[in-house]
Amino acid sequence: MNETAARHPNRFLADLTQAMRSTAETARQATIEQCQADAKGYTEKLQARTDDESASLRKAAEADVSAIRDWSKAEMERIRVETEQRISRRRELLEQELQEYNSAIELEIERVQKRVTNFEEEVANFFEQLLQEADPTVFASMAAQMPDPPSFEDGGDRGNISSDMRARREQIMRAPEPLPIINAAQAEAEAAAAAEAEEAEARAAAERTAAARPATVESTQVVVVGLVSVASIATFKRQLGRLPGVKNVGVSSGPDGEFIFTVGHGSDISLGDLIPTLPAFQARVVSEREGVLNVSAHDPEAEG
Repeated sequence: MNETAARHPNRFLADLTQAMRSTAETARQATIEQCQADAKGYTEKLQARTDDESASLRKAAEADVSAIRDWSKAEMERIRVETEQRISRRRELLEQELQEYNSAIELEIERVQKRVTNFEEEVANFFEQLLQEADPTVFASMAAQMPDPPSFEDGGDRGNISSDMRARREQIMRAPEPLPIINAAQAEAEAAAAAEAEEAEARAAAERTAAARPATVESTQVVVVGLVSVASIATFKRQLGRLPGVKNVGVSSGPDGEFIFTVGHGSDISLGDLIPTLPAFQARVVSEREGVLNVSAHDPEAEG
């Protein structure tokens, strides 16, 4: 009785364990199948997403290639505009050079004629006094003191003119900085702005040329210390050229780091009064003598 009761529960437990194992095996298989199904579904999604992403990347690459081509066209147009502008500036410089040279020659001719006139007056006065002398000894002594003709090769601004021309020519012919990568719209805007600025400068130059010129033109050397950057030197020269009554401006470097601006201007203006009005440079006239102004200036570019 006790053995039978003890065996039956063991059999039951064995059957129950077997059933549980079978159920666990079924669950394991179902779980694996579910995992495989999930993995397959996710893989299909990845493949579908990959196709979409590939299409998107190809589209983005094509857009970039198109943008690069647009940039290339804009750069070529920009270079063309820059070329035309530099050619135009060089031709304008030629006109300025010829104008400046002719003005200098006119001044030189005036200087020669003035010396001739002064010499004629000096000789006339000398002979007037000489012919009044009756004593042969005194006459011979006075005749030995007859004035010599003047020299015409010891003055003028011809040397400075060639130096100024060379400095301005080198500034125009200097290679520009490499151009940045920009889009077509920006290139067109910048080209339009540059063209407008060039047109405004040309109009201003034409107005200055067409303005009423004074009876005589003087040349003054403005010797400036304190300028160190190329941009400031160019700006100072441009501002000098815009002063009322100024006809032309040339620039050359001095032996001690100063810069010599040769200014052709009307005789009725005072550069010493106008130079302190130049903006940004805090320029002041340190000393002044005939034909030369010594100026101290502050370089605004040096603050950076």
